[in-house]
Amino acid sequence: MRLLLFALALFCAIFSLCGTASAVVLDWSALSWPAGSLSNSYDVDPSSPGNDVTVTIGGDTGRLQPSLASPFPQTPAITRAFDGGLGTSPKTLELALDLSNNSQFVTVTINFSAQYAVGVSNVSLQLFDIDTNNSGGSTYQDVIRSISATSTTGSLIAPTITGLGSNVSLSGTGLTQTLKGTASTVDLGAGSDAGNATISFNASGIRSITFTYGSGTMFADPTYQHIGIYNITYEVVPESSSLAACAAIALFAIWFSRRPAKTLSRRS
Repeated sequence: MRLLLFALALFCAIFSLCGTASAVVLDWSALSWPAGSLSNSYDVDPSSPGNDVTVTIGGDTGRLQPSLASPFPQTPAITRAFDGGLGTSPKTLELALDLSNNSQFVTVTINFSAQYAVGVSNVSLQLFDIDTNNSGGSTYQDVIRSISATSTTGSLIAPTITGLGSNVSLSGTGLTQTLKGTASTVDLGAGSDAGNATISFNASGIRSITFTYGSGTMFADPTYQHIGIYNITYEVVPESSSLAACAAIALFAIWFSRRPAKTLSRRS
């Protein structure tokens, strides 16, 4: 009986360890992005060999501009341009634009490795400094739209958007949700969280996520504008084959514990 109880406890422990999703963070402060390059891949998951995440910038990339933060690298670039209200000197992937009209935009796509055969789950990221301005020759309105994830089967997944700063508005539902800046926001220090928004996909089987960044219709020829993409988090759920192996091991332990003990007889 003791062995049986031990085996049952072992089964519960193994199943718990094997069935629990593991969290992964793509932390820009620990990574590099050659200034101005448009696509980079990163190995951020210790449990998965090779690159796990690829971030690509597409669209009207000829409108990308240098950062205003020293040493003024051409964006996309990892910079210390925004605080997002954190006060911890965070680094973000900065995108700076000077669009020639409000129909132009860049597209951000985050792809997860095909080695995640069942995709990933619970993807989340924060955007900093979504704002607008109409003074001193600065005329733009940050707009984030076409926000979606694509599943391993090709279906689209709508985002859950939370953590809106006081200078950000959210309109639309499902796959038509749009974020717009409503007032000017400081890049650093107190009040820098007024341009924040958190985009999450509370689903499993995610292969990629995407959104566009451009300017609203308030201005026909927008001037310089920029945002920061903060750390990307996601979870990895073990594949069904791994869970099956764990269950098989546990069942073997239970079967073994229930085998009758052999007795030794002495020869007379």
